[in-house]
Amino acid sequence: MVIYIDANVIVSYLLYTERTKEARKILEQEEAFATTINTLEEAMFIGMRLIFEEHYGDYKLKKLKKTLKREFTIYQKYLNNLNRLISELPVLLLPPPSDLSQLIEIMERYSLLPNDALIVLACKAHGINKIATFDSDFENIEFLEKLP
Repeated sequence: MVIYIDANVIVSYLLYTERTKEARKILEQEEAFATTINTLEEAMFIGMRLIFEEHYGDYKLKKLKKTLKREFTIYQKYLNNLNRLISELPVLLLPPPSDLSQLIEIMERYSLLPNDALIVLACKAHGINKIATFDSDFENIEFLEKLP
């Protein structure tokens, strides 16, 4: 069985959140995991935003972008840990779907934003029927079992 891992589970595993305990329980299972590059990009951005807020308070995209030039080191540990997590689990990196018509159809059918629709399409294309996520938007996808 392969479990798709969503960005919020990855972030909660790597950074302390109210869901860290649940994320650890999921990712410490003896299961095969998969994700897509768009989910990893989202995990990178969310983690970096949380780190920025911890250091500087209110999030502002322009301010975060300035820290990339001056203070990238505040994000380095998180990004290294993300890279290590993906390689050590190991996580199969699936190619993102490229059919725009199917993407729009999934968005409309399930009332999903584009990134979530990409996840649904990737799972469908690769026969994945379990998703580790804290996002309630995946609860109404009939072929996906939401964990936890």
